[in-house]
Amino acid sequence: MEGRVIVTGAGGLLGGPAIAALRAAGFHVIAVSRSQPIAMAHETVAADLLDPESRGAAIKAARATHLLHLAWHSGNEGRWTAPENQEWAHATKELGREFAAAGGGRAVFAGSCAEYDWSFPVLSESTPLNPRTRYGEAKAEAGEWLIAQGPGLGLSVAWARIFFCFGPNEPQGRLLGDLVNGLFAGQLVECTDGLQERDFLHTSDVGRALTSVLAAERAGAVNIGSGIATPVRDVIRVTAELIGRPDLVGLGARPRPDDDPPKLVADIATLASTGFRPTFGIRDGLEDVVDAARELLASSGRAP
Repeated sequence: MEGRVIVTGAGGLLGGPAIAALRAAGFHVIAVSRSQPIAMAHETVAADLLDPESRGAAIKAARATHLLHLAWHSGNEGRWTAPENQEWAHATKELGREFAAAGGGRAVFAGSCAEYDWSFPVLSESTPLNPRTRYGEAKAEAGEWLIAQGPGLGLSVAWARIFFCFGPNEPQGRLLGDLVNGLFAGQLVECTDGLQERDFLHTSDVGRALTSVLAAERAGAVNIGSGIATPVRDVIRVTAELIGRPDLVGLGARPRPDDDPPKLVADIATLASTGFRPTFGIRDGLEDVVDAARELLASSGRAP
């Protein structure tokens, strides 16, 4: 598909996989970065998305027909409660408005399954929204505004509610980031009992799913997930086996919160209607994560 797409959050966990999928689909990719160029993109424009002048200049410079907005408050450990979430909700709404004013016609924004009411185990786009956190509230606010205002702005808007993505080089504060780094370091990793079931999707597939949604021109909310509920303990067990250190996993050593939902899985009928199908299962996806970690350790002279 031809088109110029501006990608925010290009340096994040989903940025690389999204750019790879967009390029494979024929898009000319313009990445937004605060400082360093993004090697995988065709072009990079520098911008601070929280600064109106910088953001406007980047939109003007990109001359894009499409937008994929992945950027949000950084820092996994504090993202659920950080007051910066509200700043990002405002910046996201303004980005959509300014992109439309500059002539952009199609945009996909990264939302979250944290917007939903988690008392429902299977979540469709019609499931009520009832976020429990500042992060979820901010995402829901931005998404509802953009979906409602899109037609009046002349902008086709899809709001992608992403479920539990996993992939190579996860940072600390995420399940696999803590687990992989801890096990390769020979440290005991304390976990909950892992009986809760979640909908996991490899980041490469998330990038492909977002590209499918962007190209499909479908407006409104779209779940991004696998449609499969996997116990968290299975992810932990397989990862530990692949690394060769199941002895260092302390399942049940940490209590689960009382309000931790036993099951959260996406209804992906809307996503499937775009033609998307996942390519990674849990095991081969985790093999990819562990292989990437081994390569990184070897390249830094710290071979496991």
